[in-house]
Amino acid sequence: MTGCASPKTLCDSGPVVEVRRQDPGTVVVVVGGEHDLDSAPTLQATLEDALADCTHLVVDLCAATFIDSSTVNALVQAKRQADDGSRRFNLVLSTTPIVERTLEICGVLPALNRVKTLEDALAPPIVEV
Repeated sequence: MTGCASPKTLCDSGPVVEVRRQDPGTVVVVVGGEHDLDSAPTLQATLEDALADCTHLVVDLCAATFIDSSTVNALVQAKRQADDGSRRFNLVLSTTPIVERTLEICGVLPALNRVKTLEDALAPPIVEV
């Protein structure tokens, strides 16, 4: 397994959203290409559907080449829904500086429980005593 999940259908930077079921209760949503106002409703619906059927949602942005504020909003809403439902949420982000910078400028990166690899996201949570 690699640090990030690559979308199987990524082509020409068009928006791609793939849902992968890992183990029971864990869903990985792989986001690839460029995401903006046009693709945000699809992403948001996919994240909502995934949260309805999981205990741990992982959003992998490693293959995303661009996101705008509508995509950031979809991620923040998914994190809030996960928190409200006592579900785990991780954002995998490691290789796309422009995506990371967008999240930093928006001030949401710390709140999205960012990890650098898919393996880190799928690891059992560390329980603080």
